[in-house]
Amino acid sequence: MREMRTATESDRPALAALWREAFGDGPEFIDFVFDRFAGLENVWLEERDGAPIASACAVPVTMGQLRGVYLYGVNTRADLRGQGVMSGLLDGIHAEAARRGRDFAVLVPEGERLFSFYAGLGYETRFYHRLVEKEIRPNLWAQAEFDTLTAQRLAAARQRFLEPPYVAFEPQAHAAMVQNLYTDGATTVETEDGYGVFFTQGDTLVFKELAAAGNLAATRILEAARQHTACDRALLELPRYGEVFLGEGEARPYGMLKWLAGEKKLEEPSMSLMCD
Repeated sequence: MREMRTATESDRPALAALWREAFGDGPEFIDFVFDRFAGLENVWLEERDGAPIASACAVPVTMGQLRGVYLYGVNTRADLRGQGVMSGLLDGIHAEAARRGRDFAVLVPEGERLFSFYAGLGYETRFYHRLVEKEIRPNLWAQAEFDTLTAQRLAAARQRFLEPPYVAFEPQAHAAMVQNLYTDGATTVETEDGYGVFFTQGDTLVFKELAAAGNLAATRILEAARQHTACDRALLELPRYGEVFLGEGEARPYGMLKWLAGEKKLEEPSMSLMCD
């Protein structure tokens, strides 16, 4: 007999085993997801004969005035994949989220092949990252603050500089996301006119998010980051139609959206820093 429900503490060992089988993560990260990022109360599972066979996190998010869920850690027991188990679980999660007043669901497919799977469940690709490569010129006068963006300050910076509507975690998951960024080696940079979150890969700064009051402000952030790291190149992941370096770079599919309670009028939305 199959049953869908939210997880409890007694499910942790079986859910952790499913997660390790699907993604290969260790206990520390799995506990981070269950305790800090999603919370067991937002982990849905399907069980058969008393044992979990699939699970997915439905993490609360907002997008402007709309409320939704971010689906994360979607996984099915290996011997049952391709049999419609996950489709059934996600249909149930969608219905329950709608019942609770959520307007939408979003997710980031783990690979290109999964875009078509989620499209079959009613998702559409609505989030793109425009990849822009930049050479960074030296500027000894460029100044910024590094590693100072707490969860609260990052939320405030996003509200000030990111063009709405954008997907944002609610406070608990947002704080966990920021913690995870720093654990993974991210550096944050902030000026009066913008901010960025980046990782260093060789001589390149990979900006997972960069928002600023125009191209000049963004360039000064890059120049300050060069002074801080000695890297002279940057790869920027920007919103498809964002004003910073508009017209540059190549847009690539990133995330998908499904309306749960009727389609809403929505300008070009953006989504980034999703613990994907």
